[in-house]
Amino acid sequence: MNVLAVDNDMTVQSIISSFFSRYALEKSFEITIKSVTDPVQAMFELSAKSYSYDLITLDVRMPRLTGDDIYATLLQTCPHLLDRILFATGFGDDLNERFPGHNFNIINKPFRYSSFKTSVEAIIEQRS
Repeated sequence: MNVLAVDNDMTVQSIISSFFSRYALEKSFEITIKSVTDPVQAMFELSAKSYSYDLITLDVRMPRLTGDDIYATLLQTCPHLLDRILFATGFGDDLNERFPGHNFNIINKPFRYSSFKTSVEAIIEQRS
């Protein structure tokens, strides 16, 4: 499984990477995690390698380019990625206001491993 984790907070990046590593160990599969703190870099990464990622964690509020800006761009350019996104945020309402009627996979910060695991499994099952 290839994962892209996008969050400008290094502590959150570390937690997400640790949780994905733990999840992969529990499920006995290989995982590659690319962590990106710069949302502009993440947008370039997704544009260039959109089919490379099985799951994307995305913060909503980041400097320079927000997670919902990235989502809006992907909606137009790479809609096949939308069901792979797990928004890890404390501002899920921002998404619902900007994109009424869209269904989002959201895990609210701060989160524990159990809720993270449930959210990841829901995305994996949804895509199967």
